[in-house]
Amino acid sequence: MRSLKASFLLIGPWDTKLQELGAHIAADLNQATNWIHDSRYSVVALSLNLIITKQFESFYQEVKRLDPAIEFIAVVPPNFSANQLAILHEKYHFCKVTNGFTDLELESHLFLALEESSQHRQNENLAFLIREQTAQLKKIQIELEERVQKRTRFLTEARRKLFLTNSRIEGFKGALMAVNQASSLNEIEQLLNESLASTVQTSWIRIFFAPQDDLFNNQVKSQLNFTQLQVSLFRQHQRIGSIFYYRAPDHPFNKDEVEFCNRVAEAVALALDRIQKLKESESVKEQWETTFNSMSDPVVMIDNNYDIIQANKAVNERLKHGEQTHNTRKCYSLLYDRSEPCLGCHRGNNFRVRSQDPLPKTLEVYSQSLELESNKPAVFVNLYHDITQQVKMERQILESTKMAELGTIGSSIAHELNNPLGGILSFVQLIKMEMKPENPLYPDIVEMETGVQRCKEIIQNLLGFTRDPHADKEGAVSLKEVCLRALKIVELQTKSQGIEVQLELDGRDIIIVGHLNLLAQAVKNLLQNAIDRINDQIRSQKGFKAFLNLKISTEVDSSGTQRGYINIMDNGTPEKNLSLPIGLGIPVASQILRDQGADLEFFSTANNQNAAKIAFTRLVFMA
Repeated sequence: MRSLKASFLLIGPWDTKLQELGAHIAADLNQATNWIHDSRYSVVALSLNLIITKQFESFYQEVKRLDPAIEFIAVVPPNFSANQLAILHEKYHFCKVTNGFTDLELESHLFLALEESSQHRQNENLAFLIREQTAQLKKIQIELEERVQKRTRFLTEARRKLFLTNSRIEGFKGALMAVNQASSLNEIEQLLNESLASTVQTSWIRIFFAPQDDLFNNQVKSQLNFTQLQVSLFRQHQRIGSIFYYRAPDHPFNKDEVEFCNRVAEAVALALDRIQKLKESESVKEQWETTFNSMSDPVVMIDNNYDIIQANKAVNERLKHGEQTHNTRKCYSLLYDRSEPCLGCHRGNNFRVRSQDPLPKTLEVYSQSLELESNKPAVFVNLYHDITQQVKMERQILESTKMAELGTIGSSIAHELNNPLGGILSFVQLIKMEMKPENPLYPDIVEMETGVQRCKEIIQNLLGFTRDPHADKEGAVSLKEVCLRALKIVELQTKSQGIEVQLELDGRDIIIVGHLNLLAQAVKNLLQNAIDRINDQIRSQKGFKAFLNLKISTEVDSSGTQRGYINIMDNGTPEKNLSLPIGLGIPVASQILRDQGADLEFFSTANNQNAAKIAFTRLVFMA
C-alpha cells in the first residue's frame, strides 16, 4: 500500500524493494500525475521512452510548478541516440542518468539526487528570504533617509562636538594602553609620543624623576623655543617627578588640553609605580630562583595530590624525562619510579625513605607545609638529602665499636687461655718424650701436640692484633708474615662462608721497613672489605662460587725502583666507584699505608673483579 509521504517517485517497472527506501512506484505517467498532488516528492525517476512522449511535457510542467526543486533521473534504454539524449538533457536537466531499472548504483543515484534536490530547495528558500529582507531593508532605508534629511542641520553640529569628544577619548584610551603596555621609562615616552601626536599635536614628550625634572625644565626654557606643559607626577601624595609635553611655539595648550594631559599624567604615575614594583618582584624572584636552583639536593614543591608544582635544577632534567615517559607529575613516580606514595611518607614532617633507583639509597626528607592561599589546601616543600653514606658510616662505627669491645674481650680470653694451653702442651710433650714411636697411641699424641700448637699460634695472632698497634717498633717486616697474620684473623669468616682463599707467594721473602701490627691491620681491613662484597653477592645470587685471591710479588717500575706488591682480588659485588671505596675500614687502612710509605690503588679487572693493590717502596732486601 502506498504511503502518504515519500521522497522518490519511480515510474516504470522498478524493483519493489525500492519501496523500503521510501519510494512510490507508479506504473505510468497517468498514475504518477495523480500521485504528485497527494505526496511531495524530491526525486522522479523514469525511462527516456516516457520522456519523449507528448504527455510528459504537461507532467513535467505540473511537477515543476508544484516543486521547482524536484530532480529527475533518466533511464537510458539500449541503443538510445546520444544526440537525442543531449537534447533532452538540455531541455529537462537530468540530475543523473542510469543504464537500466536494475542498475547496481541506482540507490546511490537516488540519494545523490535527493541531496541535490534538498540543496536546490534550500537555495530557493534562501533566495526568497534574501528578496524579502532586501525589500524590508529598502523600506527601512527610505524611512531613515527621510529622518536624516529632517535632522541634518542638528546632527551636523552634534557630530562636530561628538568628534572632538571622541578624539579626546580615543587619545586618552591610546595613552592608557601605551603606558600599560610599557615595561620601561623609555618605552612609555616612545608610546606616548606615538599615541598623542594626533590627539594633542605634541611634538615630543619627556619624563624625568625629581630633582632632574627641574634641571631639565630650566635647560629647555633657556635653550629651546617650545610651548611647554609640565605636569607633576605623584605616588601616594609624594611627588616623584614630572612629565613634559612640548609642541610648536605658536600653539599653546587650552584648558581642555591641560585637563587631558593631567589625566594622562595620573596614568603615567601609576604605570611608573607598576614598573618599579615589577622590577622589585623580578629581582626577588631571580634571587629566590638562584637560591632554589643552587641547592645541590633535590627540592620539590608538591600539592595535596603528590603532584609536583615546582622543582629545582637538581631534579628538573629527571622531571622532564619522567613526564615524557610516565605522562604524570606524581613525585613518587618521577623521582622513585613507584606506582604509589613512598612507604613512610609523612608530608609536613621530617621522614626517611628508601630508594632503589639505580642503587639502594637512604634519603632524609625535610618536609615543610606552606599555605600559598588561605582558601586552598597547603602545599609541601620537600628537600631530599642523601644520607646513604652517613647511615652506612654510622653502621660501620657501630660495628667498629662492637669489634673494639670484642677485641678487648678476645684479648682477655686469649690471656686466660694461654696459660692452660701452655700446661697442656707441656704435658703432651712429656708424654710424647716417654712414649716410643712404635706405640699405637703415638700418632694421636703427635696430633694433639700439633692441635695445641695451632691453638697457641691463633691466640698469639689474636693478642698481636688486639694489642696497641704502636707498641711494636718500626723495623724489618716480612710481607709474607703480614699476609699470613691478616689471613689468620679472617680465616674463620672465609671458612664459614665457603670462600675459596687463594694465596700466591713470591719465591723470595720480601722484607720492608714498617710496623708489623699496623700493616697486618691494614691488610685485614682490605680483606674484610672484600669479604663484605662477597657476602653481598652470595645473598643476591644463589649458588654463587666465591673466591678471594691474595698475591705477593715484586716489580721494577718505570723509574727503575724495585717495588713490592700485595694484590687482593675478589669476585664480589662491584663498588659504585672503586676509586672511592665505601666503608670505615678502608679509610683507616689507607691512612696506615700512607704512614708506612705505601700506595693503595683500587680498580676493576677485565673480568669485572674487584682489585686492591698495595705498592711498597721501602724494601730492605729479598731473601
